Amino acid sequence: MNKAFRRQVRAIWEGLEQVQGADEFANIEGGSIEQHRDRRLQLHHCANYAAILILLSEAEQHLNILEIGCGSGALSYASARIMPSGWKLTATDYSLPLLEHARRQYQSDNLRFEQLDLRALRPEQLRETDIVLFLEVIEHLPRDQAAGLLHTIYQGLRPGAGLILTTLDRSPFPRAFSGYAPHFVEYTYKTMVEFLASPENNPFERFRVFRLVSPRIAAEAVRAEKRGGYLINRSYRLILALIRKSHAAQGIWRAVSTFFFRLYHRLPQNGRFELEEYLDSLEFIRENPALRNKDSFGLVALLEKDKP
Repeated sequence: MNKAFRRQVRAIWEGLEQVQGADEFANIEGGSIEQHRDRRLQLHHCANYAAILILLSEAEQHLNILEIGCGSGALSYASARIMPSGWKLTATDYSLPLLEHARRQYQSDNLRFEQLDLRALRPEQLRETDIVLFLEVIEHLPRDQAAGLLHTIYQGLRPGAGLILTTLDRSPFPRAFSGYAPHFVEYTYKTMVEFLASPENNPFERFRVFRLVSPRIAAEAVRAEKRGGYLINRSYRLILALIRKSHAAQGIWRAVSTFFFRLYHRLPQNGRFELEEYLDSLEFIRENPALRNKDSFGLVALLEKDKP
C-alpha cells in the first residue's frame, strides 16, 4: 500500500513542480504552497492529496468531490490531473483573486473553481456531492466553528457520502501549540480522536483517523521549532494582538512584512532537497496509527454518513 501511496505523492509533486505561481500571492504567511520555500511543507501537502486518492481508490466509478479552501488551486490541479476517469473536482475558496488566477492557469476537464465562503455554507449546496475535502483548514477554526461546520456538511450530504479532513499532527512536539498566528487549534492524534468522538462536535456515524508519518520530516520539524520557529511564531502573534485595533498600524505592518517576505522569498535555497530520501521514509498509516506518535507529521480523518 505504501508503494502506491508514494507513487501518488510523486505524481502530485511533479504536477506541483510544473505550475506557475503568481508573484502577487507571495504574502507574510509564506505565499501559496507552490511558492513556499519550505519543501518539507510542500511534500506534506502533496501527501495529503495522495492519501485521499488512496482512501477513495475503491470508491464508485463516478465521484463528485467538493474541496473547501483550495487556496491558489495548484494542488487541486496537480491532483485532478491524475484522478480516475469519472471523478469531478469542484475546488472552492473565499478569495476571488486566487480563484481568478486558478481559472486562468489550471485548465482540466474534470476540475472547476468556484467561490465559496465556508462561514456561509448551506446544506443544500452539497446535495450532489459524494465527498467533501477539508484539507489543512480545521486548524484555522475555533472548535465550536469546526463542529458547526461538520454538522452543516452532514446535513447536506446524501446517505453514504463522506468527508475527508487533514491537519498537521502536534504529537511529536514538546508543546501542544506552535504559536502560529493564523491557527486557532492544533491537534494531536489523541485530541483529534476525542474531538471526533463527541456527537456534539461530529454527527457522522463513523470515523477513522489515519497518520502520515516520516521520522525524518517529524524530526526536522521539531528541530526547526526548537531552534527559533516557536519564538518567531509567538512574536508575530504578539505583534498582531498589539496592532489589532489600529487599521493604520495593521496596514503598515502588512506592507513591511510583505516586503521582507518577498526579499526572503528570492534568497537562494540552503542546500538541496533530496526528494527520494524523503519519499523513502514516507508512509500512510492506516493500521494501528495510535502507535506512531514520535514520527507522525499529519493526520487524515475519514468521516462517513451511514447508508439507508
